[in-house]
Amino acid sequence: MKLYRKPMLGLCLASLVAATACADGDDAGARDIAVLPDCGALDYDGTHADCRLAFEDGRQMVFDFTADAASDEWGERIESVDITLAGAEGQVLQTFADTAGRSFSYPSLADVDGDGDIDLLVPQETGNVNTTSHVWLQDGAQFIAAGSISGVGIDPVGGGLMAVHARSSAAEWETTYYIARDNRLIGLFSVSTDFSDDSCAVNDWDGGLAEAGMTLDDATARFCDAD
Repeated sequence: MKLYRKPMLGLCLASLVAATACADGDDAGARDIAVLPDCGALDYDGTHADCRLAFEDGRQMVFDFTADAASDEWGERIESVDITLAGAEGQVLQTFADTAGRSFSYPSLADVDGDGDIDLLVPQETGNVNTTSHVWLQDGAQFIAAGSISGVGIDPVGGGLMAVHARSSAAEWETTYYIARDNRLIGLFSVSTDFSDDSCAVNDWDGGLAEAGMTLDDATARFCDAD
């Protein structure tokens, strides 16, 4: 049975933008990763339960939640979460911290930028439909804070682009397209779709279409005119 030492991380970041990896603490207690439940199998009951997520290569990511241990931008108390990345043999590879906000969802793993490496999404706020999440991109052996998204998920769509679909009304959707530059999410453009009148428009963000290698006509043909 593989053990890891629970890091005494405290609140080592005030926000995702200021997030940095934190040093391991000297807590004398050790916990067995194997006894923790899978995060994807848990239901939220007012606070998040400690849990883990497994990688195909044997690594484990462990989430240690603490209620009322952090504050949001309005000064309201929210959960903090200390995160440990453990190797296949149980050794600590990285420790870092985030917040759990006011979302009933649990962290999840996905290749959000299409580079073949599995990344981390930490939900922060869940509305009627959309969820705001912090994105941690995997870069080699480390996870790096890359920014926030708001929508129903994030998916690679090719050419280095990532799409975040957000519902703005019963019939309207706003899809924002990002790239990852130096492990930071950069918004390039968005596509507004209204199914009530079948309208669609591409919105360029400060030359983002050119950075994506597309003209407005190219993007309109790809994202609005395609069947």
